[in-house]
Amino acid sequence: MKKPSKTREELEAAIRLEMEDISELPTDLAISVMPCEDTWKVAIITDGLQDPERSTMIEAIADRLRSQFDLKS
Repeated sequence: MKKPSKTREELEAAIRLEMEDISELPTDLAISVMPCEDTWKVAIITDGLQDPERSTMIEAIADRLRSQFDLKS
């Protein structure tokens, strides 16, 4: 069964919103969704040091969303 599709912007907003709901850590970073083979992946961009805790949290959110949504072309 085909999963519903969302745009990059919709997926990025969903990740950021969920992250802000579950964490008190600042969200002063960029989250970018990009196609990867037959699915999509997330890139985390920050001006400072990358925080492993935030990165792990974002990857977990993206993994769950990836199982629910395809990336709209």
